[in-house]
Amino acid sequence: MSTKALRVTFGLLAAVLIGSLSAAGAGQAQKPEALVGTWDVKMEDGSREFVFEFSMKDGKLAGKFTGASGTSDMANLTFEENTVKFSVTVGSGMVINFSAIVAEDKLSGMLSLEYGEAPITGSKRK
Repeated sequence: MSTKALRVTFGLLAAVLIGSLSAAGAGQAQKPEALVGTWDVKMEDGSREFVFEFSMKDGKLAGKFTGASGTSDMANLTFEENTVKFSVTVGSGMVINFSAIVAEDKLSGMLSLEYGEAPITGSKRK
């Protein structure tokens, strides 16, 4: 590759990198409306699958959780600095806490309960 071609390639790479960083900086503070919709979520080991449904009610974020033990309303639901957090009570009163970072239409985080923690991943339905 010639020196000129290397400079052009480097220049394009630098422009893409700067553009990506600018876009990331601009999108850092997503609004709760970014969550609205249905999300398919699973434990990273594939052993459990969940559905998170987020909506806006009277200007506030609300949500429903569906898992193997049924559907529950999300409690203590917050979305700050691209992190969604909530808890659900399932089965005979077991509380599961969720925390995940949301980036565009993907999420990645942890669930925790009295027995320990497990990583989760998910994506928003189109």
